[in-house]
Amino acid sequence: MRILTDEKLFKVCEIVFSADRLIHASDVARETGISVGYSYILLKKLEKWGVVKGVRDPLNGRLAFKPGATKASMLVSDEIRRRKVKEIEGEISRHIALEL
Repeated sequence: MRILTDEKLFKVCEIVFSADRLIHASDVARETGISVGYSYILLKKLEKWGVVKGVRDPLNGRLAFKPGATKASMLVSDEIRRRKVKEIEGEISRHIALEL
């Protein structure tokens, strides 16, 4: 799955899946430093693959995105969780090593 090896696509997934609200292309642009237009292209690509779902934001009517409800989105969600756990375990190991 290309999403898991493409750093930008994976980062966009992390942003969408970790948010407790709808995400706009401008949110992704702000967090990644890429343009709003390119953020939109990446989000639409993820939507096409079923990883995220595009919806109208009820607050402003703009297109926003949330995690999809497909097998692909579950695989991405599991990988995000696995990488986060690995990152936390590494931080704990480094902290313990510093204390010894």
